[in-house]
Amino acid sequence: MSSTHACSRLLALALLPLCGYAHAEVFINEVHYDDATASGDVGERIEVVATAGESLGSYRIYLYNGSSPSAATTYDNDLVPAGSLVSCGGSVRIATLSYPSNGIQNGPNDGMALVNGSGAVVQFLSYEGAITASNGPAAGLTSSNLPVSETGSTAAGTSLQLGGSGSLANFTWRSSAAQTFGGCNNNQTFSAPNPPPVVTATTPMQGATDFPAAGDLSVGFSETVNLTSGAFTLVCGTSGTVVLTHASSGSAFPVSTNTALYAGESCTFRVVASKVSDTGGAHPAQDTAIDFSVASGSGGGSYYSHVNASSAPQLRCSLHATIKGHTAYPYSGGTTNTWTILEIADEDPNNAGRILDVYRNRSYLKGSERAGTGTGITYNREHTWPNSLGFGSATGDLGLPYAPYTDTHMLYLSDTGYNADRGNKPYAACAQSSGCSERATEANNGFGGGSGTYPGNGNWFKGPDGNSGSFETWGHRRGDIARAVLYMAIRYEGGTHPGNGQSEPDLELTDNRSLIVITSASPAYMGLLSTLLAWHQADPPDAAERERNEVIYSFQGNRNPFIDHPEWATSALFTSSKPASCQLN
Repeated sequence: MSSTHACSRLLALALLPLCGYAHAEVFINEVHYDDATASGDVGERIEVVATAGESLGSYRIYLYNGSSPSAATTYDNDLVPAGSLVSCGGSVRIATLSYPSNGIQNGPNDGMALVNGSGAVVQFLSYEGAITASNGPAAGLTSSNLPVSETGSTAAGTSLQLGGSGSLANFTWRSSAAQTFGGCNNNQTFSAPNPPPVVTATTPMQGATDFPAAGDLSVGFSETVNLTSGAFTLVCGTSGTVVLTHASSGSAFPVSTNTALYAGESCTFRVVASKVSDTGGAHPAQDTAIDFSVASGSGGGSYYSHVNASSAPQLRCSLHATIKGHTAYPYSGGTTNTWTILEIADEDPNNAGRILDVYRNRSYLKGSERAGTGTGITYNREHTWPNSLGFGSATGDLGLPYAPYTDTHMLYLSDTGYNADRGNKPYAACAQSSGCSERATEANNGFGGGSGTYPGNGNWFKGPDGNSGSFETWGHRRGDIARAVLYMAIRYEGGTHPGNGQSEPDLELTDNRSLIVITSASPAYMGLLSTLLAWHQADPPDAAERERNEVIYSFQGNRNPFIDHPEWATSALFTSSKPASCQLN
């Protein structure tokens, strides 16, 4: 069997199962080399068994002369016949190699090597004393000496045979008994071979080109298997080796990357056969390698094919039709929630175990530095569109996760104190000369740091909360914040969620501060529109923001159109009225 190649240099009984790579076995099962016939030994033969039933026609038997036990040499080699299937409890294939009278030396210290079609030694046995081969395929190997032997007084028509029930590990060599070459040995029963587990399904499939950046991998097997460390590996062109998490046993395995892959990069997801085993110890016949590419993130591709940009009203209604009805996740709790998504979307690009917050530009340890889990400086979740302005609850009227409250396109991880400073103030210019205070940024990932001079690299704010206050986001992230809020005004146009029927608010943007009030009614307002549009122009989407869009798309199934198509964000769009009829392309 070709899989034995890796075991070819094992000492003693060099058998495939010793490498733990497959449960099927090929081995010498019966031998006759000496008897009392005066004119010369008769019926000398060697029998080989394949428990998985494969043809034995590529195997050879090499005979070794051990007159010098430490330097045994070959004196004959012959092809094994293909063999025939025989039922001995389980079905096995048996082949017998016959020799002329005195064709096999009588010992002491002679032997035989069973060699597969690749030239690898499967088994090296000797009788009447151990030997070490000096040439041939077993060169350098020391034999496993049979515990039984034949002599010149052994009756003709007998042989040495393996007996017992089960598989090779359960069999023992027995003293001479009536020959059974080509049939079932005396007192030997084979158990049915254990078929190896098979990979039946994977996510992604071979050759996929649109795998979501933050998607979960998966593997399905034909039966329950146990995994050891390194059973699944993922290596990507840009991300490198990605650490995976998954269960250690089962038949269907969700496999998490715990991060976001880079848009467009090529990856190989591998199932390592030697680290996968069923309850009988069998492994898959070979590794499974899945080559795939992460979705390119090229502006959404055909995602916007129905958008009608012929007029501002048609653009507005067709964008809403395109991005509405996304998959909403719980705010907290459950297997996947907004923490899960945001800690991937806002991951520190220099350390996958940390996040980079939106306002302070500080790097935090994922999880352990969340607000409520420790002391000191922490991070929490910022609603760029304050939930008090139109959607005060995390669950909707049907008791399900409420899409606007938990929408991760507008949620960002933020320093807890800076988030409190923002409160529910509108986004607006907030000059130091008008009494605004600074919340400085930290230097991270090539941006931020420094303070004291407006606007610098700081966030600026003044109270009180509500429509009399203002919050100005620092320069490198103000476009991100603007596009998050612009998205909300198009995503939520009232009506109901098309998938679950929950009511949704009508969210509108304005420059009129008097409209920006705490409410659970619709329409609900946020702003300032002119400021958000100016920030959108001043700080266009960069690679990090586009990657974030891919991550959220991979979970929610909808995109922020103003990251993919910045040209669509205009004052005319957000002040347009609903058309009498929405004409989709």
